[in-house]
Amino acid sequence: MGKFIYIYFLLAFTSLSSCNTEPLTRLDAEDVKETEAQETVPFTQTPFTIKDVVLEGDTLITQVQYSGGCGNHTFEIAKNGFLMKSLPPKQPIQITHRSDTDPCRALILQELKFYIGDFKGTPNGTTVLLLENWPQQIIYSY
Repeated sequence: MGKFIYIYFLLAFTSLSSCNTEPLTRLDAEDVKETEAQETVPFTQTPFTIKDVVLEGDTLITQVQYSGGCGNHTFEIAKNGFLMKSLPPKQPIQITHRSDTDPCRALILQELKFYIGDFKGTPNGTTVLLLENWPQQIIYSY
């Protein structure tokens, strides 16, 4: 038994000592480039106007207008409350517009497309979508 332990330790020592390792290289101060931390501007909720809404299958196509033109703008669609138990069920939704404080004042007209399959109130049938800041109900049949 002692012979096996001796052989095991001998094999372990030889396998560990025979590993090739790369020597560490030293970097001089002039070789290292400093990276400047870019200032990040938080996105804030920004006003916009819904000009038109069209429903094509599971896609809600909207025309929106907002001021800007120089910065970054993002739009998202989400539920704006619980599904209402009615026939057909009604789902309040909203579109949010976020911008990084765009200083420009051009009026931008943009077409947005959103997948609305997640807002189905029943497995088959119809759900009425109540889009915030849009006066008409959107009948979503699937």
